[in-house]
Amino acid sequence: MSIADQFLHKSLIQFKQHYDCQEAFFSELNQRLSTQGYVEESYLSNIISRENIYPTGLVTSTINIAIPHTDPQHIKKPFIDITKLNSPLTFIEMGSTDKKVDVTWIFALGVTNGANQVELLQKLMRLCSQKTTINKLQSLTDIEEIYQFFSLNIDL
Repeated sequence: MSIADQFLHKSLIQFKQHYDCQEAFFSELNQRLSTQGYVEESYLSNIISRENIYPTGLVTSTINIAIPHTDPQHIKKPFIDITKLNSPLTFIEMGSTDKKVDVTWIFALGVTNGANQVELLQKLMRLCSQKTTINKLQSLTDIEEIYQFFSLNIDL
């Protein structure tokens, strides 16, 4: 089964979203994922806690993204929740404790097998560092286009 088949779901793609703070994003994310049966009750507190300890903001050569995730025991079914923001949201840069990054895309990962997490992170980071590919991503205008884009590109 491909990564796209296992992790991508149209119901987990948000387009042109705005959040005043990370907590608002994580709260809505938890609500969406809980309602659809993707996460345990422990998910919200654990993803916030992990983000505070291990920030996930990432500056690439093309766009700034965040890839929040938590441990597999808080996940019921695998997913990538994709959110395109219509105004940047501040995260702390990966590997830092205080360097702020304004992100425009958030890829929240849910893995049930920890071995998949590193591979999925690497694929997303590689994808987001390819200028031509990201120019295409930035031009997409609806959920169906975003779904098709990731279905074609995430397994490369």
